[in-house]
Amino acid sequence: MTTKLTDDVHWISSCHPDEEYHMHMSEYLIQGEDGTVLVDSGSSHYRDEIIEEIDRLTDGTGPDVVLLTHSTLPHTENVPAFEAKWGEIKTIAATGRYPEIVGLPNAEARQLNRPVEFAGRPLTCIHPLLTDVTVSQWAYDHESGVLFTAEAFGHYHDPGNCELTTAEIDGGVSADHIDDFYLDKLPFIDYLDREKLGNAFEMLFETLDVTYVAPIHGNPVSGEDIDRYVADVLEALEPPEGA
Repeated sequence: MTTKLTDDVHWISSCHPDEEYHMHMSEYLIQGEDGTVLVDSGSSHYRDEIIEEIDRLTDGTGPDVVLLTHSTLPHTENVPAFEAKWGEIKTIAATGRYPEIVGLPNAEARQLNRPVEFAGRPLTCIHPLLTDVTVSQWAYDHESGVLFTAEAFGHYHDPGNCELTTAEIDGGVSADHIDDFYLDKLPFIDYLDREKLGNAFEMLFETLDVTYVAPIHGNPVSGEDIDRYVADVLEALEPPEGA
């Protein structure tokens, strides 16, 4: 499934349902004037579908750059299959040094906190404000205003909402879906300083002109929904009564 978020950013998503919730496994393809940048390689579980979509979107040439939000499975595991189909691809690891240690011997280390051109497209990689592992990063696309946030800003969703952005979901994303996702995927959140994180979010969104927050495991959050969504995330960080 592919949804066009902006003129040149495509959301490629597979939906992983279980008995209670659905969860996205997403990649994003940026089509710049000088080439294409794929954010994350996705899970091998959906490899055939992902390759088919990328092949269609790139007219059979494949991505010029793969920018990883994590240097862990399942975010990295399709890179070898991509190179087997389309040839060598410039890959940017979510580590500052030694990408070979995390199984990416041909990848380049990331550069943080300044715009770097990938296929002619300026993106800035930053330390994530909220994440599950240290070998991860967020990335901001300066031309589209899309902020790719990996695990953060993730949430479950109801059946029927698989292809929608938050602006298209009647009533928005359920706060319970956000809370349940964080409890399952980031169980340490009860120990975070909620005030400091809230201040960091506020500074981030005052600094960057964000059109969409694009998580790997959730519906893209449209710019108009960011304030409410951040409030729901901070609420999810509140320890349960009696904890």
